[in-house]
Amino acid sequence: MLLHCPVCQAAFPGVSRCPRCGGLLLMPHEVSPDAARHTSDAPAPLRPTAAGRIAVGTLLALGFYLAVRKLALGVVLATEADPATWWHSFKGLALIHAAQGLAVGFGAIVASAGREKGFSLGMAVGAACGGLFLGYEIRAGAPARDLVFYLQLPALAVLGLVAGAVGSRIWGAAPKLDIPIPNSGKLSSLAFTEEATGSGSRPTLWVRVLGGAVIMILGVAIADQFRTTVQKNSGGILRVASLGQGEFITWQIATFTVLLGGIAAGAGTGAGIRHGLIAGLLGGAGVVGVCVNAGGTVPAVEYWLVQLSLNDLPLTAPAVLVAVAGGVLLLSVVGGWLGGTLFLPLAPAHMRGKLRIGMD
Repeated sequence: MLLHCPVCQAAFPGVSRCPRCGGLLLMPHEVSPDAARHTSDAPAPLRPTAAGRIAVGTLLALGFYLAVRKLALGVVLATEADPATWWHSFKGLALIHAAQGLAVGFGAIVASAGREKGFSLGMAVGAACGGLFLGYEIRAGAPARDLVFYLQLPALAVLGLVAGAVGSRIWGAAPKLDIPIPNSGKLSSLAFTEEATGSGSRPTLWVRVLGGAVIMILGVAIADQFRTTVQKNSGGILRVASLGQGEFITWQIATFTVLLGGIAAGAGTGAGIRHGLIAGLLGGAGVVGVCVNAGGTVPAVEYWLVQLSLNDLPLTAPAVLVAVAGGVLLLSVVGGWLGGTLFLPLAPAHMRGKLRIGMD
């Protein structure tokens, strides 16, 4: 028997409680004809704009950074004899950059959650935070010609792009259901004989793999030369305050280049992780070969080994080989995944729209 819900204005068989509102169902003759009816539609869900998401993500990132900075300040005041000098040391600068990176990642993930192509929102949050951090450092008295400060904005923008891609991938947008209307001209039994178009496996594009590996090897080999050339031709606008900052910037340039090689290898392939993995294997072997040919480690690799306390070992030591080739491989896999996520494969040639000018 059908029982009626006076609230939802619907009938349900075989249950005593309304599946929608949980209210008690009534017999048809028990329903009052004067029962209230819901005539208004449900309120539309909130749809924040892209600008609003960027603003909220930036504010949350700044708040996160300030909170971490205050906690770190308390620890430094309690443990260091000269806190002002410690903040200008390598450990202090590393802590500041790490806190900024964590803050930008948090804000970018929040801004991109639930949105398609959230990487653009994350990149905007990273660029906004990088600009604000740079402006604060210059206003606080930092030398305006220090090259290391100007790397904040692009580095945080790239970090925000990666965090935005991760946020939109984990917390994806609500799916848009497009249920096709069945063809009424065919019998229902014939509908099961429709040809299914399987995705199939994606072939390995060796040209992209080799191109990405070449980008990695060249980037690591000429990173220090590229930095010194840019500094010499900048007319004194860009400079580094110490030798350690120069080595750190060289390592950053090499890191970004390896990541770029992985992106180039996996972009538009539909199998970015596989392409990034193969390109990373070739690139890691090539970087080791460059060091062997040079008779020692290149500056970017030397800085990496110093941070791992492996600079005293010979280049042929297993730990050094794993650190060098493994670092390149890890960055290449991340770059391949990022390239495959951001740059999806194109449709087949016969499915692409042709360019029509004045013939619409």
